[in-house]
Amino acid sequence: MIVKSICPFCGVGCGIDLEVEGGKIVRVLPDKTHVVSKGHLCGKGSVAFKSLYAEDRVLYPLKREGEKFVRISWKEAIEEIYIKLNDIIKKYGPFSVGFYGGCQNTLEEVYSFMKLARALGTNNVDSCARVCHDPSAIALKEMLGVGASSTSVVQIPKAKVLVIAGESITESHPVISQYIVELKRKGGKLIVIDPRLTGIAKIADLYLQISPSTDIYLFNAVANYLISNGLIDENFIKQRTEGFEDYKRVVSKYSIEDAEKITGIPREKIIEFAKLISQKPVIFSWGLGLTQSSGVNGVRALVNLALLTGNVGIEGGGLIVYRGQANVQGSGDLVKPNVFPNGKMDELHALQLKEVWGFKPPIQPGKTVTEALYGSNLKAIFLMNFNPAKSFPNRKVVEKFLSSLDLLVVIDSFMTETAKFAHYILPAAMWAEKEGSVTSLDRLVKWRFKAVNPPGEARPELEIIADLARKFGFNFSSDPKEVFNELKEVSIYSNLNFGEMTDYSLPSRYPQNDEVLYREKFLTEDGKAHFRPVEQPKLSKGMILITGREVTHYNTDELIVRSGFPEIPLEVFINPEDATRLGIKEGDEVEISSKCGSAKARVRLSRDIMRGVAFAYMHNTEINYVVCNDLDEESKTPKFKYIVINIRK
Repeated sequence: MIVKSICPFCGVGCGIDLEVEGGKIVRVLPDKTHVVSKGHLCGKGSVAFKSLYAEDRVLYPLKREGEKFVRISWKEAIEEIYIKLNDIIKKYGPFSVGFYGGCQNTLEEVYSFMKLARALGTNNVDSCARVCHDPSAIALKEMLGVGASSTSVVQIPKAKVLVIAGESITESHPVISQYIVELKRKGGKLIVIDPRLTGIAKIADLYLQISPSTDIYLFNAVANYLISNGLIDENFIKQRTEGFEDYKRVVSKYSIEDAEKITGIPREKIIEFAKLISQKPVIFSWGLGLTQSSGVNGVRALVNLALLTGNVGIEGGGLIVYRGQANVQGSGDLVKPNVFPNGKMDELHALQLKEVWGFKPPIQPGKTVTEALYGSNLKAIFLMNFNPAKSFPNRKVVEKFLSSLDLLVVIDSFMTETAKFAHYILPAAMWAEKEGSVTSLDRLVKWRFKAVNPPGEARPELEIIADLARKFGFNFSSDPKEVFNELKEVSIYSNLNFGEMTDYSLPSRYPQNDEVLYREKFLTEDGKAHFRPVEQPKLSKGMILITGREVTHYNTDELIVRSGFPEIPLEVFINPEDATRLGIKEGDEVEISSKCGSAKARVRLSRDIMRGVAFAYMHNTEINYVVCNDLDEESKTPKFKYIVINIRK
């Protein structure tokens, strides 16, 4: 039997066929009909099913007793959690409770998780989008109208130029490479901006090796050059945008000459970059290298260039955000502490939600997950398929906070590092053991079908959430189709058609089923795009650590190491000239330290790394003892790509 599903890894959301025999998945094949992946699948996707059969699945509800966990029944778990949570709310108030996680979950699960929090009277809700692309969502929402990609990856071959800032596609989203190959075959140009000569940078027509976190200076200087030389789309600016004059005034201070000094990119390459993007159509795309260093303002600076050149709302042009998880786009759309799924956090939208939910949510903004875990006064937290004890920076601070909670409930399939701090662990069904929808980086929403039953007493999260809600007197559905129909009523997903979502050969994008958004108007209040002038901040001096992905690994590697891949060693890659200066050789064991902590690593010398920069793979999360919890001021996203460090033997 073949059951269709969506790969559980990156945000491409590849279609897969699960071959089921005797109630067990035995093989994964690429779905040849899928509108984006088109029969392609990476190595991780091909073994995605193996972690379902890991020997260390959590099979029953567990309760902490001292230093051990003991098995309890579902009835006992729900009842005890209800009593303890109710006591905490009565004693400290509903805003002492937080609900966080969900990027590995379906739209229906994250929606119900968020709804439960608000039923209990708190807006302390957030997803793992906070630690990756919430800066993108904030900038795109305010400037264009929707906090998501404005165009599809299938449009890449239609572009004359593709700009990739801070993302190694061959490592993070390898299936997208098919479109980049087609772009180059048709004569299109590829521009890559990255401090590291990545795999995708090696095939670029123009590679800009940029000093970390100087993106804003580069983009502003390029904007000034374009304006000064008449290489802008004046008609587009006049007819479809607001705020150009203020933007022009701000970028006028940024010169190509100073950009060369600050970014480390030769002047002639900056000018070539400017001239290439003055064409049409151009796609501007970016990843965590931008959001986890320059934050919201870094994204604004790049989006400004797309507006300046009129490269939004056209075939082969637009903006693409390289999302890192299967439903991180959807989780970010639905779960925010300061925005309701139907709009602003105000009385009007709260009353609209009451019409559907049967209760009125509070309108006091809640805490982001980063605010919650770094020194808040929360007393109880629910974490759903979220592993911040490994994935968050400054791990010692996170570990201390998690251990201080009066109640920590972890919904997960494995005994993760985070689960070890829990008072209760509720075993969750994995992606192929339930059904529901997920949203890709393409704004494409597809339905996963259930292939097999979960093991032991593991249950779909919708059932777990519904049971908790009922204890508090709320009637939540555990039927994913019913929940999907409800979330359509109160979110940006209202246009979706279930028949299109379940047919992988058909497009099913939101908020309009079109590969290209903003063809006629922007989805802002006035229907226009808005320039947002930003300034380059002052940067700390020293050797800078950046982190990134490796193609056969995935995030904290909980799924990968259970799929047959070996653990990745902690290595630090540095330029040979830096190694000579530091008296370090290839293979030496060194200590990497920052103001937050330290870790031991093996040295690897590489000329792919620019001088003054060190690189480590994110998947060995020992590096997160070194990465600091310095947050982007606006989005509260950690700066994983800008940590001042020392390296010594």
